[in-house]
Amino acid sequence: MAQMHSNHALNVDSIPAPAAIIDVTQPSFIEQNEDWRGITLKEDNLLLKILEDDDYSIRLHHQYYGFKRKRIDESKELVMMIPVESGVLREDVNHSHSAIYEALIHNTPTCVCIIDKNGNVMEMNQSFQKLFQISDAILGESLCQQPPLQNGAFHSIVKDGLKGLNTTGEEVTFQMGTHRKITCNITISPANYKSDGTVDSVGIILHDITEKKKYENELMSLKVELENTLRLQKTITYKIKKSDQDFVIEMAAGELLNKLNLTPSKVIGKTIQEVFDSHHLGKIQPKLKRIWETGEELTYEDEYKELEYLASIVPVVQKGAVVEIIVSISDISLIKDIQRKLIESEQKYKSIVKYSPDNIYMVDTNGIIQEVNPAVKTQWNHISPHMIGTHFSEFIAEGSKETAIKKFEIALKGEASRFVTTFENGEGGKSHVAVTNIPIRVKNKVIGIYGFGQDITEKLQMEEELKEAKELLEAYFEHAGDGIALLDPEGKVLKVNQQFESMFGWTKDEITGREITFLHQDDQVVQFKQNLATVMAGKRIKDYETVRYRKDGSPVEIAFNMNPILNDGGRLIGISAIIRDLSEKKLNEDLLKKSEQLAMIGQLAAGVAHEIRNPLTTLKGFLQLMKENAEDDFYLGVIQGELDRIEIITNEFLALAKPRAVKFSLTSLTTLLTSSVEFIKMECLKQGVDVRFSVEEAEIYCDSHQMKQVILNVMKNALEAMPAGGLLNVQLEKVDGHGKISIQDNGSGIPPERMKHLGEPFYSTKEKGTGLGLMICQKIIKEHHGSLSIQSNVSEGTTVTILLPIANNH
Repeated sequence: MAQMHSNHALNVDSIPAPAAIIDVTQPSFIEQNEDWRGITLKEDNLLLKILEDDDYSIRLHHQYYGFKRKRIDESKELVMMIPVESGVLREDVNHSHSAIYEALIHNTPTCVCIIDKNGNVMEMNQSFQKLFQISDAILGESLCQQPPLQNGAFHSIVKDGLKGLNTTGEEVTFQMGTHRKITCNITISPANYKSDGTVDSVGIILHDITEKKKYENELMSLKVELENTLRLQKTITYKIKKSDQDFVIEMAAGELLNKLNLTPSKVIGKTIQEVFDSHHLGKIQPKLKRIWETGEELTYEDEYKELEYLASIVPVVQKGAVVEIIVSISDISLIKDIQRKLIESEQKYKSIVKYSPDNIYMVDTNGIIQEVNPAVKTQWNHISPHMIGTHFSEFIAEGSKETAIKKFEIALKGEASRFVTTFENGEGGKSHVAVTNIPIRVKNKVIGIYGFGQDITEKLQMEEELKEAKELLEAYFEHAGDGIALLDPEGKVLKVNQQFESMFGWTKDEITGREITFLHQDDQVVQFKQNLATVMAGKRIKDYETVRYRKDGSPVEIAFNMNPILNDGGRLIGISAIIRDLSEKKLNEDLLKKSEQLAMIGQLAAGVAHEIRNPLTTLKGFLQLMKENAEDDFYLGVIQGELDRIEIITNEFLALAKPRAVKFSLTSLTTLLTSSVEFIKMECLKQGVDVRFSVEEAEIYCDSHQMKQVILNVMKNALEAMPAGGLLNVQLEKVDGHGKISIQDNGSGIPPERMKHLGEPFYSTKEKGTGLGLMICQKIIKEHHGSLSIQSNVSEGTTVTILLPIANNH
């Protein structure tokens, strides 16, 4: 049988919402139900806030609640917590974690005391002193020896705490003088341990529950107020009685019946088995039976036919027995929808913070880091364990601290700030971070700052690498051996390199923005336009040989490549023109022609000399015999002179195949060999011969024309040995103070029986050869203090090796 308070008939425990009865003359709680007591443990000074602000509201479990007050008599009011729309919520989060902790210790109404290992008082807050009417004079004295605290049960749990045992929720009643007692809920926990595991100090927390105990013994009834409240919130009220073993609905009222397609006539007089389906009946029937037997009240949430509801079941007790049950059902679908949306919003926010790849942290107004997201722990795992509770500037590099603190102060004024700073990453290195500080506002007051940090170290490194790559490309562009011009799609000059300026005599400033036709004569412009159209169509022009004209009007033979420059979308944004000066190539071609002519003349001279000298020798022999027997040798002398003259002419024919006077100068053998290979490449392409070329840097004293003649002759012989194509391998390396040139082909090779005759006059492996070319080459090399050797294997090819002393050892 529920107990009733003597002064009023309201029972707050029967109200399916947080409710309390208060004394407005001397602000205090007279009675509270369980829901209300849970709120008062979370909200400091709740009663004063309600009395001072009629619109005061709180947020609980993602739902906003206001407070409705109903006067009972002159000094008492009923206060209930009613769900309201979100717009009325006013959260107070002005305190940081550290401030809240200090408030709990020093300002909370909860009593806190800390004792040492001997049970002597080390520290206590004002609430503790006020409750037990003691002062700081007992500091250092035994707590349990103080008159208000001389309680056996209290002494026992304090001793347990000193032994390292925790005590939670123990209730102890203290005698305060002769007429007053107080009851406290006590929590005792060791606060500090020594290195050997023994307790160094113990924390004691006492909650004064005297009023709570008093109010728990008083009951109130709010039947009329409850019905009005439920009616305003669209409810159903059932009155149920028990008939034999069945529960019969005797009364049903409320607008919510319509939502369930019910009317009072459909349910009144019916058993619950006839009204509810078997599934829901299985939930309701056990609850009704238990309440009928125990007389307890029950409030719960459930769902029926897509209706989310809050049910309050209150037994009506007469003479100690339940005679009927009042069931009130409130539609909380809207509240649940709001709660779900709030939970969803909160989960979305948490997901953004949790899964964001950027570092997110929260600092209070003092700059102390309160929270960090997983990205911080992942990216800065060396320092993240030390971040919470530390000032953010501790992790900023010295050169960046001043800027970071200034940006923090700007955010404290309510303005977002962005900057780039450098973090000490805890690994001896540094991370460059782009930071955005966003102020956290509550009631137009900044209570903290969210920092969003994006690690841009790799980005900056990439930018630096791109910068270096750009500089390398610029260096290549400027110092390339070929002239390079960048044109816009209309053929106007955007940029040219140094070689272009040197090749044509124009400076960048003179030609930038001009159409490149200034290199052409009038009859060449049409061809240029055709080339431009070809490139604009996305095609390339390769190795186009022509003549262009320098600034002074002199012609220069060139070969150029034109390539389109396309953007990611495939649109033409420019044209690159690479121009090669063919002057040296043409000179080499002339040298080769002269070499071939010289070979032909040598072949002719050798043939003529061979054919003439044989009969000439016979004539001279017989002439000598005739002179010995002749009496008058005048005519014979004339004949002898003419024959000598023919011999001299024959020798001069042979001299045509010999090199001219040697003219030495310091020459780069690398450059000489490179230019010779470049010259012979065209012939290689025509004949299907691949060229493999590698060189080291070497300088020699030589006649460059003669030396090039030797190299070209050897390479030409190698090409003639591979009429069906093959591989020409040309190599230059430094060996023992000499430059070693190796020219290798993979032709048919030379048989051993012919190898021993190589270099002899008029002996050649070629059908029309004279044998003088190799002899001339050997003589030139010998005049340069070098050597020429030949190695050959049939079906594998031939290698010609030339050794020449390099300049340093010459």
